[in-house]
Amino acid sequence: MIRTLRALAAAGAAAALVVTATASPAAAKTRSFTDNKDDATSALDITKVKVTNKKSAVVVRLSVPGLRKSKVGGVMVGVRTKAKGRPEFVSMKMRMEGAGWMPLMLMDEDSEELAVACKGDRVRFNKKSITVRLPQRCLGANTKAVKVVAAVFGRDDEILLEEEPEEGPEAQIDVYPSLTSERMSPWVRYR
Repeated sequence: MIRTLRALAAAGAAAALVVTATASPAAAKTRSFTDNKDDATSALDITKVKVTNKKSAVVVRLSVPGLRKSKVGGVMVGVRTKAKGRPEFVSMKMRMEGAGWMPLMLMDEDSEELAVACKGDRVRFNKKSITVRLPQRCLGANTKAVKVVAAVFGRDDEILLEEEPEEGPEAQIDVYPSLTSERMSPWVRYR
């Protein structure tokens, strides 16, 4: 997971430079999962993840009770579909120092492009949550169950350089389900 996050953050930073320079499958279609509390600074600490896998989109809502957008450096949601080959997609929005928030990027592991266009994808910051919406058409016209992984990270560039970031009340990154493993959420049924 650490290598994945580091690679995604590096790819996101590279893309930002380009942009600025130019349960089981039978489970319900909406599932909520809890994340460990106090495993990151409160402004970034994910406590609950709600995944809705509906006909039009996969919507992932991250509850962050102490959310302070000014402390957030990026949001990442990875989605694996149950389609043949288990394709994976990553939606990422990052803040570039001096340039502000870069446009939302969607990365498709099967695409040769760094980021692919996806009309209708978005990240919304609310008072105590962050909501990421990914249209099914952007997920290979998905009609299968999905698994997710989500991360909220701070503005500190040192995060990307840490070999093994540690969880704790001062951590500048929080990952659901785990910062230290490659696990994803249980499957969330389509529709």
